[in-house]
Amino acid sequence: MSRSCNAAGQSMCADVLETTSLAARHPLEFTIQYPPRREYFQNAFRGELDIESILKAPELLLYLHIPFCASKCHYCNFAVDVRANAELHKNYARLLVEQIKRLDGLLPENTRVPGIDIGGGTPTILQAGQLTEILLALKSWGRRAGAPHFLSVETTPSIAASHPERLQALVEGGVERVSMGVQSTTQAVLADMNRKQQLHTVDKAAENIRKAGFRRFNADVIFGLPRQTKHDWAETVRHVISTGVDSVTTYDCLYRGKGRRLSEQTSGTPSPDTYGALYDLSYDMLTHAGFHAQYGSVNFSRIAGETGTSAYFEERLFKHTPYLGVGNYASSMVGNNWWFAPYAVNSWMTRIEAGEVLPLGDVYTLPALELMAKQILLSLNFGSIDTVRFERRFGIAFDAIYNEAMMFAVGQNWLRKTQNGYAVADGHFKDMHLIRSLFYTRQAVEWLKKVEQTHTHA
Repeated sequence: MSRSCNAAGQSMCADVLETTSLAARHPLEFTIQYPPRREYFQNAFRGELDIESILKAPELLLYLHIPFCASKCHYCNFAVDVRANAELHKNYARLLVEQIKRLDGLLPENTRVPGIDIGGGTPTILQAGQLTEILLALKSWGRRAGAPHFLSVETTPSIAASHPERLQALVEGGVERVSMGVQSTTQAVLADMNRKQQLHTVDKAAENIRKAGFRRFNADVIFGLPRQTKHDWAETVRHVISTGVDSVTTYDCLYRGKGRRLSEQTSGTPSPDTYGALYDLSYDMLTHAGFHAQYGSVNFSRIAGETGTSAYFEERLFKHTPYLGVGNYASSMVGNNWWFAPYAVNSWMTRIEAGEVLPLGDVYTLPALELMAKQILLSLNFGSIDTVRFERRFGIAFDAIYNEAMMFAVGQNWLRKTQNGYAVADGHFKDMHLIRSLFYTRQAVEWLKKVEQTHTHA
């Protein structure tokens, strides 16, 4: 490390060494999700929102959150509601339609909406008729898309296997891409994660999805789960490949975040080397099976010219397109404003019933460096940093801010220089926590150091 530091300069060297040392001590803190903890933004960047100006953005992605699940998986920290209440589900769907229509009526006619995702929770826990109502409300949004496969919906193996009529309702409603959350095919791993209802349903679910006629079929899988062995992970990847999916998303399991049971785990968590070995295994298996991806990307596709993710996430993570979220605790980002809807389902429903267009929970107004950190870490989902897009988004050259840190990362062989920016070097997924740390703001690093000191003295 010292030679790269000396080349980059002593002041930068001190900051980089301090930050990467912190990341080496606490690798599970330095994930793809920024900020380091929700409390960091809550303490420092609370703001206000001018809704009228927000809705004038020339481009807006749309995310619909349907929070209901049969159970909450231990790796999940999304706003999930496990109440099996048919009337609640019906009313939530009705109010979601109401909010979609209100927003559509307020957007300028020429607003472009290049991607729409319906996620959760489990969207397909709703009845076929409820899904149809939501998709009918989205028809008018579709005229703004101008892109193929712009509408994507998530499902689970258990529902896709047992409710083909819901899949048919999705296809008839204009959904061309479905993403099935497989996560693992190992019975013990699934049981540990409170996901018992999925067992032995993946093949039937895949068959039903193919019969329904979706244009694109994706599967999500997670590596680094508790008690997951290399053999378990290889079997999961092999099984998913055998279902004939068009794309695969491989998530590294997160162990921090409020609401996530795994954040309470104090032992047995995977090391960076373990994450690296599991990622490298799936990268080799998927690319040998005909999928393509930049090394370091979690998204793999069989289709030439496609990243494998949804239009919504490709625009949001890679192209920095602003987005609106509807539904409880859905997040939105336009300009330097990042905000959430109310967390509780009943609170969100009450405020929609009262006529609100965008009911607000936490609202943050972010300085430029905080926005940059969020965006760069998200772009690393694709294993690369596009400095041309960065300059277009922020109006400043990437190297004007990060040149010395990049010299250091290239010197360590973590990153390599490319025509359009930087890419994760082959074999260095194990160093992702260190790479991510290079983009944490000084303020965020100081905040995490205080958290570390508090825990040390507790």
